[in-house]
Amino acid sequence: MNKIEKISVIGTGYVGLIQGVGLAEIGFNVVGIDIDEIKVKALNKGECPLYEEGLEELLKKHVNKNIKFTTSYEPIKESDVIFLCVGTPQDKEGNADLRYLFSAVEKIKETIDKDDYKVIVIKSTVPVGTNRKVKELLKDYNVDVVSNPEFLREGIAVYDFFNPERIVLGFEDLDNKKPVDIMKHVYKYFEEKGIPFIITNWETAELIKYASNAFLATKISFINELAKLADKVKADIKTISYAMGLDKRIGNKFLNAGIGYGGSCFHPDEVLFVDRGRGVECITFKELFDLDNKDELKVLSFDGEKISLKKLILATKRYYDDDLITIKFNLGREIKVTKDHPIVVLENDRLKIKLASDVKKGDKVLLAFGDFGENRDIEIDILDELKNSNIIEKVWLYNKDLTNNEFNVIKPYLSNKYPYEVKRKGTLRAKDIFPIKEILDKYGEKNRLFTAKSRSTTIPYKIKIDKDFARLIGYYLSEGWISTDYGRNNIIRKRLGICFGAHEKEYINDAKNILNKLGIKYIEKIRNGSHSIIISSKILAEIFENVLNCGTNCYNKNIPPQIFKGSKEIKWEFLKGLFRGDGGIVRLNNNKHLNIEFATVSKKLAQSLLILLQSLGIIASVKKCYNNKSTTLTYVIRINGLEQVKKIGKLFGEKWKNYESIADNYKRNIEPLGYKKSNNFGILEVREVDKEHYSGYVYSVETENSLLITSYGILVHNCFPKDVKALIKQFENNNIEPILIKATDIVNEKQIKWFFNKIKNYYGNLNGKVFAVLGLAFKPNTDDLRESRAIKLIDMLLESGAIVKGFDYVKKARENATNLYKFDKSKAFYGYNIYILDDLYKTVKDVDGIIITVEYDKLNNENWDKIYNLVKRKVIFDGRNILNAEKIKKLGFEYYGVGR
Repeated sequence: MNKIEKISVIGTGYVGLIQGVGLAEIGFNVVGIDIDEIKVKALNKGECPLYEEGLEELLKKHVNKNIKFTTSYEPIKESDVIFLCVGTPQDKEGNADLRYLFSAVEKIKETIDKDDYKVIVIKSTVPVGTNRKVKELLKDYNVDVVSNPEFLREGIAVYDFFNPERIVLGFEDLDNKKPVDIMKHVYKYFEEKGIPFIITNWETAELIKYASNAFLATKISFINELAKLADKVKADIKTISYAMGLDKRIGNKFLNAGIGYGGSCFHPDEVLFVDRGRGVECITFKELFDLDNKDELKVLSFDGEKISLKKLILATKRYYDDDLITIKFNLGREIKVTKDHPIVVLENDRLKIKLASDVKKGDKVLLAFGDFGENRDIEIDILDELKNSNIIEKVWLYNKDLTNNEFNVIKPYLSNKYPYEVKRKGTLRAKDIFPIKEILDKYGEKNRLFTAKSRSTTIPYKIKIDKDFARLIGYYLSEGWISTDYGRNNIIRKRLGICFGAHEKEYINDAKNILNKLGIKYIEKIRNGSHSIIISSKILAEIFENVLNCGTNCYNKNIPPQIFKGSKEIKWEFLKGLFRGDGGIVRLNNNKHLNIEFATVSKKLAQSLLILLQSLGIIASVKKCYNNKSTTLTYVIRINGLEQVKKIGKLFGEKWKNYESIADNYKRNIEPLGYKKSNNFGILEVREVDKEHYSGYVYSVETENSLLITSYGILVHNCFPKDVKALIKQFENNNIEPILIKATDIVNEKQIKWFFNKIKNYYGNLNGKVFAVLGLAFKPNTDDLRESRAIKLIDMLLESGAIVKGFDYVKKARENATNLYKFDKSKAFYGYNIYILDDLYKTVKDVDGIIITVEYDKLNNENWDKIYNLVKRKVIFDGRNILNAEKIKKLGFEYYGVGR
């Protein structure tokens, strides 16, 4: 056998990239092939699309040396072995979608010579019989096909590659030693390490993959089902489990083989609303992931009563090659997510979770209402904001009273060559005052900042975002710009301008009065029916561009985060400036009705405006279009409904008088179109669901209450991975009746019902009974309520009329549970028959029974003598078999475990 040196890996996703760099590390020359040109370019630069420990280091170590990447199939001509690692997602029917695999096979056929021997290795997760189909497609070629399933666990996949528990190789004919010898040569590194090799036929190798994936769930459900029998016959399941684990044929650990795909995610261009300390701002999911510090970041969410901010727990990204679902709603709103993303829907007045792929036309989703500002005045300390800016070296401070009265105090800090010139002229470098900056507050508005010694334009050292300044920001966002040009000696000049129609005297005078009040000089230019107000100030331009994050032109405008932090009054004043500048009042139905519109080409401004309006109880529609042969998408925000139109119409000032009579003469109070309004949220219907294939990065987040407000104000659930049901579907659609796996899932679902019935049978009637449920999350030391057995049990108790007092050692778990039951009114009326308490002993006080739902070992260290005296009835139902049963019984409790 000739020495194998060159290997091709087709597909650079989770499996293919790790396979490629792993083979490069053990000495092979590898070519990674992918159809995504952008991804290939990034890989050749050493940019890793996957986040696995050690993967990026290996890629950078070997890229353009032992491994390179390309979109061309030509390199396979020189390769001895070709690995197929393309994605095999589920199609709309749930079947494994093999089109990418077969497409790659067709490319191989087009590229290689029929007589040139190759070994083609299928590492993709494929149904039984796939290897045989591939060989049939290549029957006229001199190739052998090998089944080599992967067993990588996410999070430790690189470790798993170099330390596999076994290597499985499936062949067409085991008497044909040529492909066997070649694969043993490829994996010689592992053979020398003593890793077991499983040499078998195609079908066996394919089925090993599925068997490994299914066995963990099977073991869990087996023990649970056995526990029911043990409970009936008074046996002890803990002892049984321990004894079983000592049998080497069974083992005491689970087989944690990974299935190779991640959780639900958002398209990178979808937006969310975050607070980094200054207030809420609109950013894309990609921008969120790229932020350096996300530790204290909060995400806009919904607490069941109003819009609120919740802590960001996690942000991740991964490469995705599958279908994305675009869900389009009334009012022109839409979101784009992976097909398994959970969407919050309203069904029969109950909130439920649906996967995006299951959402249908007519389903209802929520738009959250409610003010989330801090209702306080926001002040910008301009010197603090400029401290680390590029222009601070050129900023001067003027205040003659300061330099005269405090000269002896400031003199030691002056960097001027002639300090007494500071006293005479009243001007000093702004950076010199930082060590004693608090002295400025004594002189208030007399402190002026500028960047030219002529002091032609100065601004205050602090600016309060009051009603006037909020309107000025609104004017700027709708009609303003920042320009940069060069003066004499190439000195950079920045100008901030706002342009009105010459007829808009009220708005022009308002903007001028605001600037006059601040003592900021400006010039006016009137021509061709326009009236511009222009301020030449680098400092003011810096404030609007980088402190308020307003942007510099119509394409990158955004509502400042500080506006969201302000009071309702400030928000309304800001909207005055915004709508006066670029809003319009539209007559409809022969001047009988009105709409109000605001148009922008800035996506972030449009998205932020929708959220700001929602926080004030205004629901608008949005239309995306291209205007006047423009190639840039325009977002038209439309407000209808009599009450909404009146509220916004009044913002236009004198202009509204021309339309007010139309509003007053409405024959009936027309409600807004396109949605229904509930007490604390709006209800939208799904209008259309589209599907498109996508290859690229997708992004995931988790919030502390598992909810977030995303694009166009839609409330969705955060991301979570698929469950065992997907595995069941995989078996069914591959012509394998998964009797045991189905039973595994059924046992798991029935287990909680069995435990509930055990409680119910003890009491007979649960109506009015009070229970302490200890543990709320799905496992100890986490705040994650997803798939929590405790929550399911609590729901059953509440539906039976019981009163529940819940407790968890993790504070966030308690908060999430509180929010869950406040949010979902269908579950219970929070504060009436369910309470989440912060103290275990208060939780157990006067209860009819204690129910343990999470395996907190620390429960054994609690003062059970004290608990005995606090409870009304001395009954414990230990759903996790965590307590020392004999000790508890000796204290006088009745103890009921699972299978004990």
